[in-house]
Amino acid sequence: MSDTELVSRMKLGDQSALEAVMKKYRKLVEYIAGKMLASESDREETVMDTFYKVWAARDRIDTDKMSLKSYISMTASSCTVDKLRHVTAGVGVDPLEDDLRLELDLEDEAARSVNLDIIKRCVQAMPSPEKEIFIDRYYFELPVKEIAQRRGVKEKKVWNILLRRKQQLVKELTKGGIIL
Repeated sequence: MSDTELVSRMKLGDQSALEAVMKKYRKLVEYIAGKMLASESDREETVMDTFYKVWAARDRIDTDKMSLKSYISMTASSCTVDKLRHVTAGVGVDPLEDDLRLELDLEDEAARSVNLDIIKRCVQAMPSPEKEIFIDRYYFELPVKEIAQRRGVKEKKVWNILLRRKQQLVKELTKGGIIL
């Protein structure tokens, strides 16, 4: 399937088209992220962030002006630089960690891996649209009001979803995570 067809299908909301794009261009994005990021977890986050941004911008991608490969390369470069700035800036407390009222050990690589695996598993198990709301809030740090507008739901519903999902995450982290 051509890139133009894949973009057209993504514009129609076809997530299988996004999966095909990810399969086709994942190695390219990994290569771009790998040139600047030493940590495997940072590289993986950058890969996922790149494809999330491609999906979010699918309606603005014009393959007549720029190839999909070029668009993905530019997005991957931007995400890599953003991640590098974040990593090297000594960013303070993660908003999710602060919101959970837990002090997770994210410095020690083994503890970080255990905690991030639990978080990833919990987030992946969330049903849609709760998963997307959770990611918008804690990964992209969007305000609740903006999330509600984007998702077409009331702010109170967003707050309730976040509260319920945070409680579930606290249970899982307390049960199996590494907490300071």
